[in-house]
Amino acid sequence: MKIGLSAKSSSANAMVDDRFARGAVYVIYDTETKQYEFITPEELGAHGAGPKAIQLFAEKGVKVIVAPALGQNAYGAAQVAQIETYTQKNGTVEENINAYLNGTLEKITTPKG
Repeated sequence: MKIGLSAKSSSANAMVDDRFARGAVYVIYDTETKQYEFITPEELGAHGAGPKAIQLFAEKGVKVIVAPALGQNAYGAAQVAQIETYTQKNGTVEENINAYLNGTLEKITTPKG
């Protein structure tokens, strides 16, 4: 299974970014291979960055997204793509992945904003 997050840099030890769609780096972690993939997002435009980020993650096979929050359009896109969404904690990419795997992150059940 693949987990997607936004981070401040391309490292498992990087802090998670508090801006989901406009984060510096998108991170995809594969729980089967235990490998990380780091993607520098292209310019996503002034509007619609959330759904575009969800689409990118979906195309990469991500099944879970860990984020600070999701706006209405990003949340809707995640629902359509059948991607589960969870609220990140302050900390590193690795800490948030472990928190998800240990079942300690809260599921995002409503969009923000």
